[in-house]
Amino acid sequence: YTHCNCPPKTASTHFKGVVGIILGVGGLAFMLPPQMAISVIGKLGVAICIALFASPLSALKTVMETKSAKSIPLPFTIACVTNCALWSILGLLDMHDVNIYLPNLLGLSCGIAQVVLKIMYGSNDSFSSKDKDQLPM
Repeated sequence: YTHCNCPPKTASTHFKGVVGIILGVGGLAFMLPPQMAISVIGKLGVAICIALFASPLSALKTVMETKSAKSIPLPFTIACVTNCALWSILGLLDMHDVNIYLPNLLGLSCGIAQVVLKIMYGSNDSFSSKDKDQLPM
């Protein structure tokens, strides 16, 4: 059972992608000098982290068209905002590491955008605000 209306073979495609990334990172770790491997793998991790944090915003078009934020999972969004806020604080104030605070600040921004959309549109799935204006009084 999945929570989305995903096309067939999506899970196997994701599994193949994950295995490919793991094998690629492992290959980099063995082929490159240690310091270069650390730098390349770290930057790859930052890029993947940013992509994962921004991926829920792919529902933005649907939210705007339907005037419903039903497709935005609130518990996940709150967890993301909390996680990103804490890592941003740690990365900025304690570690002073751009590889920690940059992706988490971007993730925090994406999470806050989702919360704002959830507040603005809620989970109105019965009819859009345009339809509400046309209801008889």
